[in-house]
Amino acid sequence: METFDLTASQEDYLETIKLLVEETEHGHAHTSDIARRLKVKMPSVTNALGVLRKRGLIHYDTNKPVTLTPRGDREAARVLRRHRALSRFLREILLLDEDWASRTACRVEHVIDDRLLGRLEALTNAFTGAARHAVARNRLVAAYAAADAAWASDAQAPADQEEEV
Repeated sequence: METFDLTASQEDYLETIKLLVEETEHGHAHTSDIARRLKVKMPSVTNALGVLRKRGLIHYDTNKPVTLTPRGDREAARVLRRHRALSRFLREILLLDEDWASRTACRVEHVIDDRLLGRLEALTNAFTGAARHAVARNRLVAAYAAADAAWASDAQAPADQEEEV
């Protein structure tokens, strides 16, 4: 499959445009909605959309709605798939709350490769589809609580204490 060498920011724009298109009945995104969703200023949106247009990923003219080209839609779908798969893994396997999982997925989605993503999806599907899901989940909750407690005690330990050898 043809992919483009996109920056994390460009991927975020494509993902946001795709989500806005999917969420609305009119099938396009407005620059003001993109700016609001990404929490950026309008000149940043205009610059980014110009780059994406030059790369053939969106249809965009000043003061007109934004739509994805077929190539842009494929790239946006790829980013969105990574985000959703990572978010699901973080929620259902690592038991993070939805907000934490989504924020973490936003950072990781730009660097994870397809092979690792496929394995995380397989693990998530196997775990959530297992009949022993409740037992495994309870064990994970206990193990994560112990790991969090260990992390918290390490984080509170004075930095100048050295272990004796």
